[in-house]
Amino acid sequence: MPSLDDLHLFAYTVQYKGISAAATKCNLQRSKVSRRLQELEKQLGYQLLIRTTHNIELTEHGKWLYNEVASRLNALETAMGHLEEQNKEPKGKLRIAIPPVLGVTDFFTHIIELYTSLYPGVLIEIEHQKQAVDLIRTNTDIQVLPSYCPPINDDYVQQYFIDLPCSMVASHSYIEKMGRPSSIEDLDNHKLLGNRYCKQWLPNYIGYYVYSEDLHLLRNLARDGKGIVVLPTVMLQNGIKEGLFEPLLCENRFPDLKITLVYASKPYLSQKCRNMVKLLRETVVEKGVVSYPS
Repeated sequence: MPSLDDLHLFAYTVQYKGISAAATKCNLQRSKVSRRLQELEKQLGYQLLIRTTHNIELTEHGKWLYNEVASRLNALETAMGHLEEQNKEPKGKLRIAIPPVLGVTDFFTHIIELYTSLYPGVLIEIEHQKQAVDLIRTNTDIQVLPSYCPPINDDYVQQYFIDLPCSMVASHSYIEKMGRPSSIEDLDNHKLLGNRYCKQWLPNYIGYYVYSEDLHLLRNLARDGKGIVVLPTVMLQNGIKEGLFEPLLCENRFPDLKITLVYASKPYLSQKCRNMVKLLRETVVEKGVVSYPS
């Protein structure tokens, strides 16, 4: 099977009308190019070039081969050049999957504003996802995941991102009707609005009035007096300030919700993706997660 390099040499020889010109283009010695063209002819079993003192001519087989490979090789060169150009100046689409809890924070808005200012050639597509997605099959570059959701593929890079403190709250109307829990064990006598995060640390015997991975739904149910919820504090802080929620069991230290970044292994990571990962990590250190609408 002829190598692509030798086919390139053949195409350059035809394109630049001589072995010497092709050798110059490829930064090779003329004798080496000549030997490789002879080897190509030997592998194919056909003479491709008629060599003269000052010029070359194509045989019929040579014309056919050049017509077949030239456009494909040019397209390959163009594609490789485009990829190299993307690594120098990020362009194209960057697809990010994030949990809804982060998607509406001031923190994430700041990230997107800063990234688009730094890299205006990149188009950003953001999808709210509660579950792990197959990055390769969905053409997703980065996913931000709660640590209790393992990635689809163990070969993906999983990098610690941030810990989100959590709080337990209920509405005034719920507390007036049902009272305050006195301990974690007492939650079994209350209507608990739960999710997979709660299941990690609450006793197994405690049942759930509503169980959902939709944190916004659980928050809204708690606001409307339907039960007690434990959620990332960033989702609750404005509601607490406005009197929509009352903190419960404040003496307890609820485990932080750990968030990880998931992306392809570094040799296959595009520059636009590297830049976003770097910006996410740097901004977490600088600002943290700052606000969530009430």
